Amino acid sequence: MSEVFSILLHNRQRYEQGKEGLWFSLPTTTEKLQEALREIGISADNPQDFFLYDYRSPQERPIKLPRDLVLSADVDELNFLAARLEKLDAAELAELNAALTSPQSDFHSIGQIIDYPDNVDYYVHLPDVTGTGQLGDYYLNRSGMVDMPEEWKVGIFLPRFGLHIANTEHGVFTDYGYLVKSGDEWQRVHEGQPVPEEYRVMAYPAPEILRDEAPARTVQPEAAPTAEAAAPPPVVPIILNSQNSADRMKEITDRLETGIQELFESERYKAYLTSMAKFHSYSFNNTLLIAMQGGQLVAGYNKWRDDFHRKVKRGEKGIKILAPAPYKVKKEVPKLDEQGQPVMDKDGNPVTEKKEIQVPAFKIVSVFDVSQTEGEPLPSIGVDELAGNVEQYEDFFKALEQTSPVPMAFEDIPGGSHGYYHLTEKRIAIQENMSELQTLKTAIHEIAHARLHNIDPEAPVTEQADRPDSRTREVQAESVAYAVCQHYGLDTSDYSFGYVAGWSSGKDLKELRASLETIRATAHELITAIDGHLAELQQQRQAQQAVEQTVEPTVEQAAEQPAPDSVFSKLPPEQQQEMTDSVKAMLQTLIDADVKSTGEVTQGTLDAIQTQGFVLSGDGTLQRAKAQEAAYRLESGNILFIQTSENGFDYTMYGPDYKEIDGGQLDNTEYSLSEARDEILSGIAPQGHVTETITGDALEDFQEAVEQANAISVQPEPQPWNGIDGLLNNKPIMPEATPTERANALIDWAERNGQRMGNEERRLIVEYAEAVGDTDKVIELINRLCEQGYEMQHGHMDDFVRSKIESEIAVAKAEQQTALDPAAEPVVTIIWSESPHLKDGQQMPLHEADTIFKELDSAKRYEREQPDYKGSWYDKTKFRIDFTFQGQPDNYEGRQDFGDGDGSLIEHIRGYHEYYAQDESWKNHVLKHDGPEAWEADKAQRDMLLHEFVPYMSLHCNLAAMEHEARRPLQSGETLTPEQTAYFNAVLDYVKECRPLLNQGQYHLPEPPQLSDFDQSLQDYKKQIEAELEQEAAAAGLTVEEYVASDYEAPAQPNFSIYQVPPGPEGRDLRYRSYEELQADGLLVDRKNYQLVYTAPLDKDTTLDEIYRRFNMEHPADYKGHSLSTGDIVVFRQDGKQTAYYVDEGADYRQVPEFFAQPEKQLTPDECMTGEQIQTPRGRFYLTDRSREQMEAAGYGFHHQSEDGRYLIMANGTRVFAIPAQPESHIKTAEMSTEQNYNMIDGMMNNAPSMEELEARAKAGEQISLLDVAEAAKAEAKKPKQTQKTTQKQKKPSIRAQLAAAKEEQKKRPPAREKSKEMEV
Repeated sequence: MSEVFSILLHNRQRYEQGKEGLWFSLPTTTEKLQEALREIGISADNPQDFFLYDYRSPQERPIKLPRDLVLSADVDELNFLAARLEKLDAAELAELNAALTSPQSDFHSIGQIIDYPDNVDYYVHLPDVTGTGQLGDYYLNRSGMVDMPEEWKVGIFLPRFGLHIANTEHGVFTDYGYLVKSGDEWQRVHEGQPVPEEYRVMAYPAPEILRDEAPARTVQPEAAPTAEAAAPPPVVPIILNSQNSADRMKEITDRLETGIQELFESERYKAYLTSMAKFHSYSFNNTLLIAMQGGQLVAGYNKWRDDFHRKVKRGEKGIKILAPAPYKVKKEVPKLDEQGQPVMDKDGNPVTEKKEIQVPAFKIVSVFDVSQTEGEPLPSIGVDELAGNVEQYEDFFKALEQTSPVPMAFEDIPGGSHGYYHLTEKRIAIQENMSELQTLKTAIHEIAHARLHNIDPEAPVTEQADRPDSRTREVQAESVAYAVCQHYGLDTSDYSFGYVAGWSSGKDLKELRASLETIRATAHELITAIDGHLAELQQQRQAQQAVEQTVEPTVEQAAEQPAPDSVFSKLPPEQQQEMTDSVKAMLQTLIDADVKSTGEVTQGTLDAIQTQGFVLSGDGTLQRAKAQEAAYRLESGNILFIQTSENGFDYTMYGPDYKEIDGGQLDNTEYSLSEARDEILSGIAPQGHVTETITGDALEDFQEAVEQANAISVQPEPQPWNGIDGLLNNKPIMPEATPTERANALIDWAERNGQRMGNEERRLIVEYAEAVGDTDKVIELINRLCEQGYEMQHGHMDDFVRSKIESEIAVAKAEQQTALDPAAEPVVTIIWSESPHLKDGQQMPLHEADTIFKELDSAKRYEREQPDYKGSWYDKTKFRIDFTFQGQPDNYEGRQDFGDGDGSLIEHIRGYHEYYAQDESWKNHVLKHDGPEAWEADKAQRDMLLHEFVPYMSLHCNLAAMEHEARRPLQSGETLTPEQTAYFNAVLDYVKECRPLLNQGQYHLPEPPQLSDFDQSLQDYKKQIEAELEQEAAAAGLTVEEYVASDYEAPAQPNFSIYQVPPGPEGRDLRYRSYEELQADGLLVDRKNYQLVYTAPLDKDTTLDEIYRRFNMEHPADYKGHSLSTGDIVVFRQDGKQTAYYVDEGADYRQVPEFFAQPEKQLTPDECMTGEQIQTPRGRFYLTDRSREQMEAAGYGFHHQSEDGRYLIMANGTRVFAIPAQPESHIKTAEMSTEQNYNMIDGMMNNAPSMEELEARAKAGEQISLLDVAEAAKAEAKKPKQTQKTTQKQKKPSIRAQLAAAKEEQKKRPPAREKSKEMEV
């Protein structure tokens, strides 16, 4: 057999003596393993000393098995695994390594890895793909899955494309390539099953003396229990990671908050209500916890055992819930007299006294689901379902009548409603002649309304303040009805809760929790009341039957009656103490009897003493145990020690020499001490049966022996580390040496008084010195490693420290490669990242990083919102941006947490500094610790970052986007017109010219070239079509979007439409609000804030009230919006008119004609340019005839003023214009412009190339300079204009308008005459 991987076999005693273990290769045979065990001194006499210490695999065929899984497995499992992996080829092994090293690895046990050879098709593995760019290239060019012309592929940005694919299919990048799940189902073949006989090799050799007298004793694993035929629904207990109770309680409450936020999805909500129906007497928190963990029928460990004669299966984890654990404290409170008034002393001050008060608190306890238990069949402990017969129906309806707070009656209700609760008349009406099932369900629904919402609508507003809105009332009543119907087995298949997501949107956690608690409490009250009335009715019926039959029950029947429940917990404290004393007396009698008959206390009596919570003292008397503890000598010779803890029990296994062998925890607070012992010995640490219980003085002697045997010998500590700095005394060290030579010298210097570092630490120091080249940083690293001394103490370097140093090395190497060009786009370097899509030291241009950061942030948020997600909440990423700013090289460092919703890189930087610029607590912190000057400096720095650095980066990204869009068509090989070629080349020139200007601090860049510069007729044609569309849409009573969606046709028949505010944070101020609330906040009912969700024909019977009922109770199949609610818009279109109605509170409607108001189109500064340019010391700017107010309304702000004071320069961060400083006469402006055109043409303008010449050069494919275009345009603007004809040619309609007119003309023509049969003959 060839080596697949090796394990390091070890003997605990040899290990403590500092001796080496033995490397042993797998797969193997029993004979070889026994020989190896003998070599390290392991036999059947000392199996407890055997353990696995390490794992490795051959370099030529590595296998990246998780070390902790290997060391926790048994040898037989590992031998079977090695035999299975031996059959894998190189490609399959590489795929397995990728899966094992994936950040989201699916392998959590050796059994799962054993099953991998049967699941090689579970993954798709691309071994040569290790980054997003390579993945994008594979899918686009090599996979054959993307079918598009080759010239189009040139324009696709491969890293972004690859990142999109990885996020979409949830793939991961590993050191062994890219990995994604194929969609095949994982085949569970060997996991959980016993190891096949032929691979079982673990057998301890016989001791040396007895080797020839007895065969080796083989230790075989127990056979796995056979699975039951029908697997129960999965139970997923919450696993708590903290050790102390406060942190564990915080974990539970955090899970509850997450559970509430994730609850309001239709099927999850129904599942929660179903759980609530079963556990209606539980608190809201426990109901939600049980539903989150998949519980169907739960009880405590002892209750399953004592009441149902079932036991919890071995290895099952309990479902965590909260149990009351109040405690008492003494507190000083005001003293009160008999009337409850404070008692005053002679000085008039309140008199205080110390009182013991009870503080409410909770603890975490475990319960178990029925699927986690086995034993006797369950009795019928659920609620009997209503079979529908008349007798049951009559009893149940009577119970509902008695439960209802108001009278119920049947009547014929118009409009199709099943029932209603009349608020003012305080009665419930139910539609007559319905089925019994529907009658009961309707009655329960209306009783819920009557109990929850019994507030007079005519009452003063102050009394109605706590009344929930109509949607909340309906959610509460429907939820209560569903839970009650579920409890009694009524069919609930027709219930739908799709609308709860919309209802819960925008509500805070406190409000949602309050509604859910109201629903739970009301359902509990109804079920309890109905149960009571049903019991009374059934007793009356049974009594009547008994009178009618007058038959005495037989003795057998009487014997079958259930025994009464235990009443101990209901007794007063005095009686409980009497019973406790009786138990103690009984135990003392057993002790005396044992001593009299056998001379010692028997094991059975000792178990009874522990179970009842007593301990046997040295003088033979019983004492109540405070913190219970016990020790047991076992058949194997070892000793088991157990003591109670906060969460159950701590246990430790000691050898015959009292040295600690193993230990752990048993999390079950409901076990007694003896039950915990049996559980540990039967499943967790099997060691044979108990031969002696150690108590009293013997227990004290045992504990003293354990303390002495396990005392840690104190080694002399190394001298404290003072650091190299003190050795050097600030003297330069080897200034002419290379970084490597200097680093080795520093290491030698540091270890002059003794070795402090391991080989791996030395190697990293040298590599770090070569990369960083900074002696001070190298000294700092050596100081850190010498002081820690981790590798010398533990045999290997600390993983966290290693990864941190390697990250710093990668970043330093990336910095060396960054040769910043003053005319280049900023470069982003990843210092370190938790995201699997980024690597330490990775570099990319700013625009690429900006996009990738946004993709990763969005993907992480989506990923963690999935129901089965168990990964980290954020992927933290440290980055640095290198750039040239104001002509000087500079850099910026920060950290973005992907998944936090910050968005792109630039959005993160902006949001970060906006937050701290406005945060009062940060301001107070700086003022308190650093003073006012520091705060002013902080403000100035953030102001510079927000108003200069962020716009600077945005402009760079804009230039990169322009460059990409222009380069794509030029490189794709597609056919371009000369005008297009000239335009795209001009854009590339523009970007090339603007980058150095931007890096030098000129943020107001020249106007970019427009396609209209090269094809003005196309722009005019587009504007003509847009104007025609606006006119036609207005004539049809539609918006342009609706007109286009209706295929450019006005509605042929009356219809109605429903508009709703789209989901998302942008609409939170408009959604579900009354009209008055909008008006109070200054908000308008603006069409642009709503989206069309439904349109249907409008017939004569359709009314607003009917629409409200239909879209709340009976949604049409093609309706995609939420239930019609306050804040929605209904539009009627009929008789050539359209009317908009606002859905207001109480299902009222209000006409809102402003919904159709079209905002007046505002001209842009570009459309109002005069053609004149204004020169200032800061540059040359185009003049527009907009006023300052109009410019500010368009988002422009004042930048500076011309030297003569006649012009203001206005800018918006990317564009800049000049405007007149004071309003002037339009006639005067025109006269001055004409005068300039005729008389002020300078020589430079006359010598510039004409536009005709430039157009000819552009059409020939020649690149033209932007400066030439600007000068030609300026010269063209100043030339004398030709005298125009007095009559202008009428503008010809567009092709689209001509086609539309032709269609209208066609409609007016008479229909063609139908052919007759004679004409066909």
